[in-house]
Amino acid sequence: FKGFFAWGMNPAVSGANSNKTREAMTKLDWMVNVNIYDNETGSFWMGPGMDPKKIKTEVFMLPCCVSVEKEGSVSNSGRWMQWRYQGPKPLGDSRGDGEIIYELAQKVAALYKKEGGVLPGPVLGMNWAAMGDGHEFDSHKTARLINGYYTRDVEVKQPDGSVKVFKKGQQVAAFPDLRDDGSTTSGNWVYCGSYVDADAAKGNRAAKRSKEQTPAQANVGLYPNWSWAWPVNRRVIYNRASVDATGKPYAPKKAVLEWNAAGKKWDIDIVDGGGAPGAIHPFIMQVDGLGAFYGPGLNDGPFPEYYEPLECPVTTHPFSKVLHNPTALKFEGEKHNVCDPRFPFVCTTYRVTEHWQTGLQTRPQAWLLEAEPQMFCEMSEELAQLRGIKNGDKVWLENTRGKLWAIAIVTKRFKPFTVQGQTIHEVGIPWHYGWRWPKDGSGGDAANLLIPSVGDPNTGIPESKAFMVNVRKA
Repeated sequence: FKGFFAWGMNPAVSGANSNKTREAMTKLDWMVNVNIYDNETGSFWMGPGMDPKKIKTEVFMLPCCVSVEKEGSVSNSGRWMQWRYQGPKPLGDSRGDGEIIYELAQKVAALYKKEGGVLPGPVLGMNWAAMGDGHEFDSHKTARLINGYYTRDVEVKQPDGSVKVFKKGQQVAAFPDLRDDGSTTSGNWVYCGSYVDADAAKGNRAAKRSKEQTPAQANVGLYPNWSWAWPVNRRVIYNRASVDATGKPYAPKKAVLEWNAAGKKWDIDIVDGGGAPGAIHPFIMQVDGLGAFYGPGLNDGPFPEYYEPLECPVTTHPFSKVLHNPTALKFEGEKHNVCDPRFPFVCTTYRVTEHWQTGLQTRPQAWLLEAEPQMFCEMSEELAQLRGIKNGDKVWLENTRGKLWAIAIVTKRFKPFTVQGQTIHEVGIPWHYGWRWPKDGSGGDAANLLIPSVGDPNTGIPESKAFMVNVRKA
């Protein structure tokens, strides 16, 4: 490919085997870096080991504003969709993500309409204009599109036999009302039900801020009137598994769902799957509706197995004939340091409270840098003695992929392991640093310079928690 967008990301720091990632960027024709600060990705061409005169990549920097400077929804891992209002206006020429996408997409669509291009259908068919007024992005209009609406007048028969009419343009109330005949449209079905009326005060359920709850809801910490949870404001997914076939909770003292026989309805939470007790099995996303110890599709399934990391200090598995995961995601040409005497120590990575992700939002802040100023390497007292390293010394960590310097922290937190009668030393480094901030380069560089391109067999998540390095005093 010729180019790519780095949208709120910093792959020159976050990607495994960062030297390889940075080198790949030199082969691009163009790159668009959308972020609140310049970073190691946008300025890769002038980073360590680079010769700007030999790099053809054209980099476009688009300043993006921070979260408090824009309005829209934010979703968390509990599936809560909460509406966040704009505080201060964007600083300088920065814009929100929506603003940038909105303008770019319309420009691209106009070029496609005039000149044509590859796969024009999705580009020209996307309803970009409806996400704003033609000039400015509108988060409310976009949220309504994501929820979904009726494309024509529709008559729907109700359970009681009556017929309800839904008008063209009316918001769809919930995902079960979405239809496959073209009469409805939704940007994302799980968010259908989040914005149910064109009037934001009535329809924007993500903006709900009431702490009102029943005693049963308070007992288990449910706040159904605070924000909105996908799907259909259900706060506990698979909650039907907590009750028996009659709707009685298996654990009454901490019930999350209960059938109200008198009212012929479910209490506490929105039931998973709908219908009265016994109508369906609880695991509605399974074909048979039943729970399972394992499911189809796992490359290394059906049950979990322990394998040594692809880079490890041992040649035999302690209780298996297979040392490494045979289905791990690997890349051709990658070198791995398995029992290489040049790199005898296990290295792991972690985070510190003061920095966030690749450090892009935190490393430019002086007060956070004062607390955690630079790359460090924790090691045991035993390893420090073995290598003649003292607390505060500058050390080098290195392997076949790269090297970086760090400040030694000799600590009792790290202890040597004894594995199959062999003493194994471990060191640890944080994940957040890079050469671009602080500007004087005093922070060091990325931990990912040392990390192999090895992925989990099902998700591809990098194996960044265990790899082999050498540590020596600088």
